[in-house]
Amino acid sequence: MATGGSAVTFIEPPAAPPPKSGASEIKEAVSHTLYIEARPIKPLALPIYPAKALAAKAGQATVGVSVTVDTSGRVTDIRSSILTFSTPGPFAGDFRAAVETALRQWRFAPAESQETEPILGLDQPATRVSRSEKVETTFELSFTFTATGGVQLSPTGR
Repeated sequence: MATGGSAVTFIEPPAAPPPKSGASEIKEAVSHTLYIEARPIKPLALPIYPAKALAAKAGQATVGVSVTVDTSGRVTDIRSSILTFSTPGPFAGDFRAAVETALRQWRFAPAESQETEPILGLDQPATRVSRSEKVETTFELSFTFTATGGVQLSPTGR
């Protein structure tokens, strides 16, 4: 029995959220905000090549999506990507459904925004985290399906 395969590529790493307003100018001069990207928790479920498309020998297909991960590390939104191409065709909906089914199973260590401040009175410069907040993040993924089998996960920019 023939099987299909799929692979995923991170198109663009998660973007840092905009800085919060209201911080004083003095505090901004001595503190820094760090952004820690959401990190996927492996193993990651890959989409399954749709049976109807495989039977029709649909060949290679690409699905590009924009994924939102909430503060608990769950995928909350999956939209069409404006950064990567999705293959049109009679099975485009089946490929997209396979991607969504896989992504709903993914879990992440959520993205974080951390504010650090210097520790005064030490012989050597040092900082500490004065505030940490989990934040929602969005990033782009591209899934490639091949009807020849084999599955490869190819993250880039992560």
